[in-house]
Amino acid sequence: MADTAAHLVDRVFPRVPVRQWVLTVPYALRYRLAYDASLVTDVVAVFTRTVFASLIRRAREFGAERKPQCGAVSFIQRFDSALRLNLHIHMLAFDGIYAADENDHPQFQALLAPDNDEIARLTATLAQRMTRLLDRRGLGPDSDAEESDSLPRDEPWLAGLYAAAVTGRTAYGPNAGRRVTRVGDQIDPESMDLTLSPRCATVEGFSLHANVAVHADDRPRLAFADDCETRSPRCFHAGCSNPTAHLRRLGESQRCSRRR
Repeated sequence: MADTAAHLVDRVFPRVPVRQWVLTVPYALRYRLAYDASLVTDVVAVFTRTVFASLIRRAREFGAERKPQCGAVSFIQRFDSALRLNLHIHMLAFDGIYAADENDHPQFQALLAPDNDEIARLTATLAQRMTRLLDRRGLGPDSDAEESDSLPRDEPWLAGLYAAAVTGRTAYGPNAGRRVTRVGDQIDPESMDLTLSPRCATVEGFSLHANVAVHADDRPRLAFADDCETRSPRCFHAGCSNPTAHLRRLGESQRCSRRR
């Protein structure tokens, strides 16, 4: 974990500001994502494209028009702080874009932090796009549950465990169906009004949080963020087949253009 975090800081991320984007999804979708790897891939792709489109659109408002490119590393986390099954996505993305200058060299354009209206708009867009994705895959509200969900038929015990773990309930035994007893703070994050937090919004069960940012030169904090994220399986996204090398090339090209 620490080695991966060090690799990301030393060899992947250039010295640019980074923002953390966190997407959580409705309970029913969490259950499906727990065992459907291909659906996880599609959800991460929709999330990434939506955030990147927002970055490029906002950068163009400042004149960054030529060959805009974004960069991010995404992490899949399967549990929340209460150890409930809660597959959600953490993305560490450049807080800006690279665009070509008059000599066709990539230059980084930092962006102002997204405001609450932008986060609300993005969350609504994500909810719409995720709904369309589920409909295309035959997983919409009008789909046949028995036909679309084969897990209860093939692995009934596992399906029962997943369904209970998603909602924080006991799966089997004399207390089956009851909520798991928790000691300490009993506030359920799912019931909190996330709109009270800056740069956070919830639409139709999809929640987006983007209030954590790391300055370009704060490498220790970036390393800490990477270390926290790399405690789970991860996937990379940068709009190419070898995004790690791509992110590194962006940083190297920027340094070379500065020396010129």
